[in-house]
Amino acid sequence: MSTTRHLANDPLTSSWASGLRSTLRAYTRGRLPDAMVPAHFVVMAELPKLPNGKVDRRALSTLSAGERGDDIAYVAPRSAVEARLARIWQDVLGLSRVGVQTSFFDLGGDSLTVLQMVAQVREAYDVSIDLRRMFEEPTIARLARMVSAEAAVEVTGADNPRGIGDAELLADAVLPDDVRPEEGAAPPAPGPYRTVLLTGGTGYTGAFLLRELLDRSTATVYVLARAADRAQAAQRVLESLAEYGLSKEGDEDRIIGIPGDTGRPYLALDRATYSELAATVEMIVHNAAISSWIVPYRQIRAVNVLGSLEVLRLAADQRVKPVHFVSTIGVYPVHLRGEQLWEETELVTPEDVTGGYRQSKWVADSLMIAARRRGIPAHVYRPGAITGSQITGACTTDTFINHLIKGCIQLGACLDYDLLLDLVPVDFCAAAVVHSALGGPHDEAVFNIPAANAMNMNDLFDLVIDYGYPIRRLDYVEWYRELVAAVERGDDNELAPYLPLFGADKPADEVGYEGSKPTFDTANLRAALGDSGIECHPVDGRLFDIYLDYFVSIGYLPAPAATTRAPR
Repeated sequence: MSTTRHLANDPLTSSWASGLRSTLRAYTRGRLPDAMVPAHFVVMAELPKLPNGKVDRRALSTLSAGERGDDIAYVAPRSAVEARLARIWQDVLGLSRVGVQTSFFDLGGDSLTVLQMVAQVREAYDVSIDLRRMFEEPTIARLARMVSAEAAVEVTGADNPRGIGDAELLADAVLPDDVRPEEGAAPPAPGPYRTVLLTGGTGYTGAFLLRELLDRSTATVYVLARAADRAQAAQRVLESLAEYGLSKEGDEDRIIGIPGDTGRPYLALDRATYSELAATVEMIVHNAAISSWIVPYRQIRAVNVLGSLEVLRLAADQRVKPVHFVSTIGVYPVHLRGEQLWEETELVTPEDVTGGYRQSKWVADSLMIAARRRGIPAHVYRPGAITGSQITGACTTDTFINHLIKGCIQLGACLDYDLLLDLVPVDFCAAAVVHSALGGPHDEAVFNIPAANAMNMNDLFDLVIDYGYPIRRLDYVEWYRELVAAVERGDDNELAPYLPLFGADKPADEVGYEGSKPTFDTANLRAALGDSGIECHPVDGRLFDIYLDYFVSIGYLPAPAATTRAPR
């Protein structure tokens, strides 16, 4: 009897295994690109071993059709349409049966096979499939409704399946009673700080925050990173600095890598390490987050919300520690046309804060302010969309804006869309946060960090065109049709994973609200920066050329065949 069959005969173990597969699937989807998320998880009581102690790969259980996508109970087709669609899925996926409530991707589908499946459905029913809606709920039941007569009614706008309701958000934003300075806790240490804890230090913004902490202080910096041990954690941190050209001699002497995970209780720290940090850390910069716009709230809640709670618990243990939290201007509502001023104040309502990422930041932002009322000196920084260094152009490629630019270059067309973009250079953002953090605690709790100048999306693509890329400007509907056609043909396009963010008539709210013109008060930020000399450069043609030069130099963008731009 196979190990998996044995587990299936034990109801309690089978239930536990099903829950483990669901947890692993949600965890990997929140941290890996779609193409790298495992299609299946097989739970075994133990791994078969060879005489030398190594895993006997040949003896590993073969994945049966019954074990694919079995986290959801099998539901047979209930209509002729569902039955025909099921046969198409079986043909594409090579399965003997598929349930109408099981996700296409949980059954082993991927971005290529979904296009093959959609092509067969189009041929069978002579209908156009809205890929965005397909990605939102990739089941036969949903697909059957889409190809049925009632689904032929045009759907306008972009529904948002990635968020949750206001009531749930408000419940998550209630600070647990145990998050408060423990009795007898030492007061906050006066500056200059000797020890600082940084979360998210292996990411893009985190690397620049770490560089500023090292340059603007003499503190030893503990950096939390997923790793097997301290040496590996430190190595990951140093490699991140090097990736963006930020390394300096002697960095390794002041960086202590801490293996941990903000998505797990107690930051996944053992008791000794937790006690060490609680006793020695004097200030915390909390930057760790899953920043993807296409991941639902419930999948990023563990890291973005519960991780923030764990940081606050640590801040209240043994010694009270100031916490400086990197939030986002995305916590402000998007459903407002025209001009709107957002002041540096506490958030009041989650109404019209849409999408999993923005909502998770709204909750974490609110938790920080609540902790401040309980005696933990928490501060919140709300930057715009973080982009490349204003000096070197160094930038992660993995942001929506950068994927949008590359995707439009690949398509040869951009969307004509009246949308203001607030692009904040990463080195300015990092310098502003760290200067404020090292000079705190402050009487003020909230600091907006907007761009020096908001840029219209149409103006951004004018700069891309001026750089030498032959891009046509299309109205949104025509651009969307061309993008979907390109993805369905199998063309390589950076925007393929983002199709859930685009509807047939307009984008989802995460992309931005056409005609909205927000402005952001910066009185608290200006006071904190004082005469530091930290300035945000405007995102203009000169700076954008630096960004595009960088992307060409690292191979992310192809060099344009010719350039039409004049020297800037």
